[in-house]
Formats: sequence, structure tokens, C-alpha cells
Amino acid sequence: MIHFTISYDDGLLKTIIAYPFAERQPLNKSDLKHRLNEIINDPGATNAVGIQRPAPENRIFTNRNLKLSRILAVGFDLDYTLAQYRQEQLDSLVFQQTVAYLVAEKGYPESIQTLKYDHQFAIRGLVIDMELGNVLKMDKFRYVSLAFHGLQVISGRSRREMYNQERVTFSSKRFRVVDTLFELVETYLYSALIDHLEGRGETVNYGQLFSDIRETVDLKHRDHSLKNEIMRQPGVYIERDPLLLPALYRFARSGKRLFVVTNSEADYTEFVLDYLFRSSDAYFPSWRQCFELVCTESRKPSFFEAGRPWEVLAEGPCFFVRGGSLRQLEAKLGIAGDEIMYVGDHIYGDILRSKHSSSWRTCMVVPELKEQIRVDHEVRPLILDLMGCESKRKELAMEFHMRGNQVKLLYQFKEVESDDLDPDELNRIDQKIAEINRKLEKNNRELSRLLYRSHQLRSSISSSFNPYWGRLFQTGGQLSAFAEQIRDYACIYTSSVSNFNFYSSQGYLQSHVTPMPHEMETHTAELDFDEPLERS
Repeated sequence: MIHFTISYDDGLLKTIIAYPFAERQPLNKSDLKHRLNEIINDPGATNAVGIQRPAPENRIFTNRNLKLSRILAVGFDLDYTLAQYRQEQLDSLVFQQTVAYLVAEKGYPESIQTLKYDHQFAIRGLVIDMELGNVLKMDKFRYVSLAFHGLQVISGRSRREMYNQERVTFSSKRFRVVDTLFELVETYLYSALIDHLEGRGETVNYGQLFSDIRETVDLKHRDHSLKNEIMRQPGVYIERDPLLLPALYRFARSGKRLFVVTNSEADYTEFVLDYLFRSSDAYFPSWRQCFELVCTESRKPSFFEAGRPWEVLAEGPCFFVRGGSLRQLEAKLGIAGDEIMYVGDHIYGDILRSKHSSSWRTCMVVPELKEQIRVDHEVRPLILDLMGCESKRKELAMEFHMRGNQVKLLYQFKEVESDDLDPDELNRIDQKIAEINRKLEKNNRELSRLLYRSHQLRSSISSSFNPYWGRLFQTGGQLSAFAEQIRDYACIYTSSVSNFNFYSSQGYLQSHVTPMPHEMETHTAELDFDEPLERS
């Protein structure tokens, strides 16, 4: 076994144990039977017993059941998957270079150079409205729950007038979905420039502004301005993950064949892989002995469809190419379909297209997940308080409704039957109405208190996640559009590739059954009611 001791910011030392040699090659039926007898007769045959359940931020979450024992090849994206970037440092570099170019080459006023990057403003899953210059957050039904114009929040009434009349369609050229971590800085710069320029009294062409920013950022990637700086100081921009190589080693030791498909250029890919594997002696001589195939400049998502013929740059232990396609890759490996799992961070380029164009299994890397889970645990007392307030509020609202109906019925009865009621009976009705009204007044004051308390709790909880947009995965009491895409297209998702260290490479990842609303009280999530039907 291998021990990793990692120092955290709080000064604590934590030791993580990995069992690279516990993994075995895929077994044929004869070997499988022999292995089963081994495990039955020898309790010590499986030395992975005793591994503790991973911490919440290290877990792999399952949308669709996945038997890793059936996966024969695992592919990885490079940027924000194998190589995790320091988001704030990288975004600040992009921001500075983009602003400087907009002033020097696009004619924007020099005053925009006074703008400072706010790394908290943008999150994935936002939608840019290039016609109105707004940035939107939507739920899974594409209802716009929050909106900003520039850096100013748009009121609920104005937001509804703008977006409740017709369904927002992502296929329209009017809207742009922010689905990669590279686009966060562009989203903030777009909003900040609108805020700045309109504050100066200028009229802004929102579509042209977005095009100028997008073209500039693309240029800075193409001309190597950004990548040269990253290559000059990789330690400043690339996170060090001591558990990445052990995770890859576990896959390799279990007989899975590993490959990389990235849109990055060949020289940059080679540099980053060299950097990630700079201390790999305990696992691999180099990345060339880890990955059987590396496809650079793949032009995803077209790689998953028609693609283009690849250009071989190097052969040997690693087949290193430029371009290529899904079909070429499958033919080279001799493996296809759901025996391949692809791990990436881009919901459109990596996950959605690979699902639409093939039956590859998918794992989405969501680096933000770690912080979302941390904050979720931190605000758990507030959430429980909010749930209590909401439960009491619903009880009071129901009682308010019932008592109000009782008062109406008493008034109606008094009016209709007044000729046949004596003074005592009329007095009893009046007293009962007065009693109910006193209780209603008391309940109304308590309801107002609960509504205000709920508002305070919601604000505190949301701002704990993000001061502008709240939770990444929820909005307005629903899953966010981003969360729904992950649930629909990613078989599994996790915060980092290194989290595979905490799971067997031959294990079974099982999803939770999501009940329909009418099943909530009687549904047992642990039972698979369709299993007998499948077997029969």
C-alpha cells in the first residue's frame, strides 16, 4: 500500500491510503470463478476492506448506474480535468490581457483599465442575453429566476416582463450559455464593461461588445499569450494534486487503457503532461507509459461526430496525434461504445456531445463541487431553521385559509337565516366571529414574522454560496439549468479525477432512485422495483 501525507491550510496532517496493487486485470469466466472461491474461502483475499467512506467532497456521485468492471478504457480531457488551474490567478491573467487588447486594438476607452476582476461574479450555467446585455440564471424549466444588467440586479417585475412572454431557446444566436470555467472571466468582463460604459453615458452595442470580448480571448489562446505565461510559471497557475497519479495508476493496474482527448495544441499538451508527471517515478516512467493514446487539437465537439483524419506526431509507448475522431480512436483501441468512459469538465464539448454521438459512459469533473459541499455543510443549521419556518408557515397559511372560510360561512349563515335566529344565537355567531378574527390576527402577525425570518435565512444561505447568484445547483426552489444538464448527460460526476482513489476500479457505482411527487411518502429508494421484471 502507499501512504500520502498531505498538509492542509489549517496545519493538520492527514494520511490517505491507496491500494494500487489491490486492483486486478479483467478476468475471464474461469478466472472469475476461481477468484470468487478465493474471496469466499479467504476473508483476507480482498485487501481493500477497511477503506473508510470518502469525505463528502471526495465522493463520486451517480446519476446512472455504472459498473466500472465493464469499463475497458478511460479517456480524459486535459484542461480543468487532468490539469486543475488556479481559477482566480488564471482569470486575472486573462482579464488583464483582454482589457489591454481592447484598449490598444479595439478602440475602447483607457478608463476600462481601472476595472478590477471580481472572481465571485460569474458561475457556470449562466446565460448571456446579447440582445439586451443581461446575464441570466435559469432553472431546469428555463424560467429566468435572477438577472443582472451590467453589475446591477434587475427587479423581479422587469425580469418577468422581459423573459416570461416566450421560452428562452439556447439554439438562438441571441443567447450564449456559460458552460466552461474558461468563460467565467468573459462573463464578468461583459457585465463590468456594460456597467462602466453606460455609467459614462455611452450607448453600448451589446452584441458587438460580446463579439469583441470573445474574439480577443480566443486570440489570446491562439497566439500563445496566455499559454506562454502559464508555461513560464506553471506553479502559479496549475494546482498540485498529489493524488492524481495514484488515481491514474489504479486505473492502469486494473487493466484499463488510458487516453487523452484535448483541444489544446500539441506543444502545450506535452508541456502540461510533463509538468503533471514531473514526479511520477513511483507510478510511471513518464506520461507516455501512462496514456496509450493522446489526441491534441481534437476540435471537440466535432471530434465526437465527423472529426478529421489525425496526423501522427509520435509513436512508441504513446500514440501522439493531432486531430482525429471518435471512430478512429475506437478503431485504434479496438474498444467501442459503453466499454469506454470519458472524463471531462465541459458539459457541451465533453459530455453532451459524447452522449449524443456514442454510447460512451461519461464522468463530469465539477471543481466547484468541493466548495458547494463545504458551504452546504456550513449552512446546514440555517437550512434546518428555514425548513422549520417553512413548515410552520404552511401550517399557519392552511389554518388561516380554513378559519377565513369559517368566518365567511358564519356571515353567510347569519345573513340568510337571520329571520329565524333569536338574539342569543346571533350573539353566539358574533362572539365566534370575533374569537376567530382575534386568532386570525395573531396568526397573521406570526405569519409575517415567519415570512421575514424565511427571507433573512434565504438571503444568508444564498449569499454564503455566492453573493450574486446563490447556489450553483439550485435556483428558485428548483434545480438550476446547469444542475439539470449534469443530471441528464453525466453518468457520474465528481470534483476531481483524484477522487477515483477512494473507489475500486472494478466497483459498482449506484444511483439513487428519484421518486415521482406522488410516491414521496411510500417510495423506498433502496429497492429496485423493476429488477424482477428485468430478470423475468
